[in-house]
Amino acid sequence: MLTRRIFLRGSAIFMAGAGAAPFWLGRAAAATQGRRKILVAIFQRGAADGLNVVVPFAEKRYYELRPTIGIPVPSGSNPPNGAIDLDGRFGLNPALQPLKGMWDRQMLAIVEATGSPDPSRSHFDAQDYMESGTPGLKGDGWLNRALPPAGPDTSALRAIAISASLPRTLQGDRSAIAMQ
Repeated sequence: MLTRRIFLRGSAIFMAGAGAAPFWLGRAAAATQGRRKILVAIFQRGAADGLNVVVPFAEKRYYELRPTIGIPVPSGSNPPNGAIDLDGRFGLNPALQPLKGMWDRQMLAIVEATGSPDPSRSHFDAQDYMESGTPGLKGDGWLNRALPPAGPDTSALRAIAISASLPRTLQGDRSAIAMQ
């Protein structure tokens, strides 16, 4: 039986395994050579299972609570299904192997165990609050507010959403575009 959890996990693993994220992330990282820094923010709608993306393999309780879906502890030979050790405590899902090089070069940061203090029971409201960066208030997106004001040399491609429409995180007074 195909459950939502299996579908989401399979979709995330397929995308990472197919190289979708590493291809364009790698190009963005390469484009920064000798230039200003580029921020790539990934907001995965549909609730990626963060504990199976960045695995807390040093926590015994993780395996107690996830006996059938936990990602195995990394081993010396790092089998194809074992976590990829990042720091002796946390590891990447094995499908995210292409991101390990970026981690090693300090070009990738992981913000783990974050959330919103808003007690909304609505998945859609919670998404809007997260993208607004203002728990309990829906407004301009936090990435839009972080953009500097446009000037004469501002590129039209300075803020891009890979999406059919502009997500709330980029909506606001500063220009941004959506590209499918």
